[in-house]
Amino acid sequence: MKKSEKKSRKMIFTDMNDFLMDYADKKLGHRPDLAKTVYEAGKTDLTGLDDLFKDNGVGRKEQYTAVGMGFLRDTTDDDPDQAEHTAEKLAKDAMAYLGTHLADFEYWEEN
Repeated sequence: MKKSEKKSRKMIFTDMNDFLMDYADKKLGHRPDLAKTVYEAGKTDLTGLDDLFKDNGVGRKEQYTAVGMGFLRDTTDDDPDQAEHTAEKLAKDAMAYLGTHLADFEYWEEN
């Protein structure tokens, strides 16, 4: 993977997780362990976010996967079906990124 690709992936992971943390803050309120709670819910299966937020997948689809899909549509020529599949993979990668960068998202807990 090229250096520019790594930088782009880090940027999209950050954007995706920012949107997700904002959504989580609205749904769950300020918590001292918000990033960890979100990560624990989604680390094995992203549908765990649905249970956490009790929103029938709105947060996962509209606040997480959709951000990744928008990025993919802007940067690749994937057809819509492929972009959806690729966005799901990107969301899983972004969740893994969240798990290894929990401290980077602590500012949501401090507001």
